[in-house]
Amino acid sequence: MSPATAQQLADLTQQQQADEAARLEDATATEADAGADAALAAALTAALTAWIATFGSLAAAGAGVELAVYLAQVRADTDRATGGLGRRAGRVIERALPDAARLGARHATDFAHRASGRRQGVPGVDVSRDALDAARALAGTVGEQLRLAGRLLSPRMVSVTGWRGVVTALGAARRAVSIVRSAVAWSVHRAVNDGAAQATAVLGARGLWVSEPDACVRCLAYSGQLTDRDGQFPGGLSMDPASRTTRRAAIEGPPLHPNCRCRLVPWLDEWAHGRTALPDLLRAQALRSVAMGRGRPSESNAARIRAARYLLARRGSIPDRLRRHAQSAVAAGHF
Repeated sequence: MSPATAQQLADLTQQQQADEAARLEDATATEADAGADAALAAALTAALTAWIATFGSLAAAGAGVELAVYLAQVRADTDRATGGLGRRAGRVIERALPDAARLGARHATDFAHRASGRRQGVPGVDVSRDALDAARALAGTVGEQLRLAGRLLSPRMVSVTGWRGVVTALGAARRAVSIVRSAVAWSVHRAVNDGAAQATAVLGARGLWVSEPDACVRCLAYSGQLTDRDGQFPGGLSMDPASRTTRRAAIEGPPLHPNCRCRLVPWLDEWAHGRTALPDLLRAQALRSVAMGRGRPSESNAARIRAARYLLARRGSIPDRLRRHAQSAVAAGHF
């Protein structure tokens, strides 16, 4: 088998392998959620119908025995929807972590095979302690969030806040589901990347950071970066000067933040075939993303504009067409 090109390697890790990791994340999240989010959505609909039936309109105030009875039912529906959520999710994540670590090791060895043309054996790997600790701490975090929702559903609170207070309380309960899904994403990808890191060490290679093409400005600053002699990446990098700092400690690798889906792959300089090596391709890809203003819906336009302005100050870093696009966006103040 002949070695793959840089673009083929990028497609392998950013598409095929990323999709496989995403399927594991989705399956784990579905099992951890166990229908809690859908049940809470149904509870909100039932609460709306019952409020209008009990108090006449959404603008009406609730009070007295009627409000107490109404809230008792809403709390019962909420408890039924979220019963055991944190403990169940923690157990589900903990069971998924060994599979995630093995998946990361397999991805790393498959990547090395494609990069070198030589088949590699998949090493045995361990689950990282921080991923296990995060799974085991989840029950407490979720429990506190659900207790907050319960406090917001007290007659004293809702007699003041009205229907909006019920919506806020059920939103707080649904936030517990979001916490679970974020924990699944971080833990699964932490284990995948830790498995890849262990396989990388066995191969005697350096770790290479691979971001998604439309990653956040912090992750884009790492894409194409290689680990140092201690096997770490510098801390505090960002394409946005407002979120960059040189005072952060070095980091082992992705995930950089909750819901980060960056990847770690092994890299040896001898795998650079053709005109462009993979690290250079990834760095160019990241600069193109900044110049075009691609990013996550959760990321502010201001952060993207600051990143583009920083990019423009680096002479010769992007082609003229991309430079003109970034200049227009910076002048307009938005992408």
